[in-house]
Amino acid sequence: MTPSGLAGPLAERRSAVLGFLRAATALDQPRLAELIAAGIPRWDADAWLRRLYHAGEMPGGTWAAEARTAYRALLAEADAAGDGALARLPEQERPRERALRGDIAELDDAELVALLLRTGSGDEDVIELAQRLLHEHGGLVGMARLGTGELTEARGLGPAKAAELAAAFELGRRLSTAALRERPQLKAPEQAAALVAPLMAALGHEEFWCLPLDARLHLLGEPRVVSQGDVDGTDAPPRAFYRLALRAGAVSAIAVHNHPSGDPAPSAADRELTRGLVVAGRTVGVALNDHLIVGDGGRYVSLRREHPELFR
Repeated sequence: MTPSGLAGPLAERRSAVLGFLRAATALDQPRLAELIAAGIPRWDADAWLRRLYHAGEMPGGTWAAEARTAYRALLAEADAAGDGALARLPEQERPRERALRGDIAELDDAELVALLLRTGSGDEDVIELAQRLLHEHGGLVGMARLGTGELTEARGLGPAKAAELAAAFELGRRLSTAALRERPQLKAPEQAAALVAPLMAALGHEEFWCLPLDARLHLLGEPRVVSQGDVDGTDAPPRAFYRLALRAGAVSAIAVHNHPSGDPAPSAADRELTRGLVVAGRTVGVALNDHLIVGDGGRYVSLRREHPELFR
């Protein structure tokens, strides 16, 4: 018998499905709770159990003998072949070798994480481990939001690997803030977004910032946090915004806030806030140059560009 219930997932996520099958074929009647306890993500275990049931390979929640035997044979073949994402790559195409050739910028997120981890864990090679961690935690942004303790608790990571990942994310944040000390000139929305988006990407809550500028549109110091909120929003009073701008000696300022949902589209409240900031800025003599909303993946919206009527 050639098993077919998991043919699609095996083609798309082979290492994850093989891990599921190792746990499932060890049980006469695989149950969701038992598979989760074995380290299989709930959504994967549930979806793949359903596939096996609908394919007739696990009727009534119990293995059909032929299907179980076929999947065990598949696992034996995979083990004999050293079947893993890394093992299937020619040596010269593996992440470390490509990085040493100067191709590090071409590595994908999982390959870069794999370079930091160096070794896999259990039945996963290092690329499979990196891919699973990124999948389970929402990619690099999600992983960067985890503290060292949370990383340590992730399946496949111990204290040493967790500390190394946390250090890499912290270095990235420090590199971003180091660029701020050079007093960049922010003439265009693209320049401001490129500066703040990496800093805001790891935030799991909403923050409202003030970027104070001098007469030549150079950033004065670092962005000031006006207020912090939760995933649903934050208060952004014009008085607090311009108090920080005036303390920095600003001639003008840029307002920035993030949308943790990832969608930078401005709401009606965002537009109303912008209008209020423009009016207040005229009162205190500090012009509002722009209001940026930052989403995920480097996406942003410039309200001056999208809604110039708010600045008239």
